[in-house]
Amino acid sequence: MADLPYIVCSGDARERGLAHGQQLKDRIHSSYQFYEQAIFHNSALSTEQIRQRADQVVGLIDEFDNQFTIEIEAIAEAAEIDAWKIYLLNARTEILNAPIAECTSLYFQDSALQGQTWDWIRELEELIVIMHYEFEDGRYIITLTEPGMLAKIGLNNSGLGVSLNFLASDNELDGVPVHILLRALLQCADLEQARKKIAGSGMGKSSHFLVGDANGQCFGMEFAEGKCSELAATNGVLVHTNHCIGRSIESAILSTSAERLSCAQRHLRASDGFDREQMEKILLDDSKGNDSIQASYHAEEALGGLDVGTCATVIMDLPMRRFYAQKGPTNRSRFQLYQ
Repeated sequence: MADLPYIVCSGDARERGLAHGQQLKDRIHSSYQFYEQAIFHNSALSTEQIRQRADQVVGLIDEFDNQFTIEIEAIAEAAEIDAWKIYLLNARTEILNAPIAECTSLYFQDSALQGQTWDWIRELEELIVIMHYEFEDGRYIITLTEPGMLAKIGLNNSGLGVSLNFLASDNELDGVPVHILLRALLQCADLEQARKKIAGSGMGKSSHFLVGDANGQCFGMEFAEGKCSELAATNGVLVHTNHCIGRSIESAILSTSAERLSCAQRHLRASDGFDREQMEKILLDDSKGNDSIQASYHAEEALGGLDVGTCATVIMDLPMRRFYAQKGPTNRSRFQLYQ
């Protein structure tokens, strides 16, 4: 298995953006071209409507944190691509709003381990990268993400980890894009800062964010139907798939979501510990075929027959600040350490 590319970007917002765009220029163009030709071209939205939505995102991001707009504009400049296309990539979850069953995330309080499968389109497996952001004040972030995106799954030097699950609901997705919020959360020093950052991001999203720390504390935050609900760990574990599990709000239960949640819970009931071996056993479970936590690639009707499956799996040892990742769907442990 080829390692995932490890890209270091340091300095202020503009310097980080320039480094991102320069090092990932070809991948950024390939990523955008794939989305344009395979996804957006077949969308119910016209090209003009997609462009308008991308333009609307600029103001949302700038109001939320203008350092992110500086960084995005610099990525576009260095990659020699229109800036609106980078905004589009960072907001593709909201613009696509595709009801695809993807991702299982979990956190163990005893060991402060956090992990997730990232399920998406086969072609993205060869484009994803590990980004290492170094800030002027000494902070750093490590995140698995798509080229041109500011962040996805990751951890920081404070021992804070962040994971994401998509939720399907009918509310208007007109808030700060989830991938921008993920980056903002990864710049937080602790759980309380993360809660405040989420509260300041608005309601126009439909996703679950799992935020854990190196001290065995965590919370989940579900957004759906224009509402939000905080979740706590149960019996030392917080596990989530692609439907709301809190009592105060509901979302559509995407196909395989209930099956994957049940599978994880079954492993946990039979477990005698909460170590990395147990987390791997859960995240690499492929016993239910396409309904598995570790899903093999299969045609997805909602995406015009494109193959969807587990593009990557991540395990984060928050106390040790260790980030492990592997590409592609497999029930074998092939994790590489990115530190």
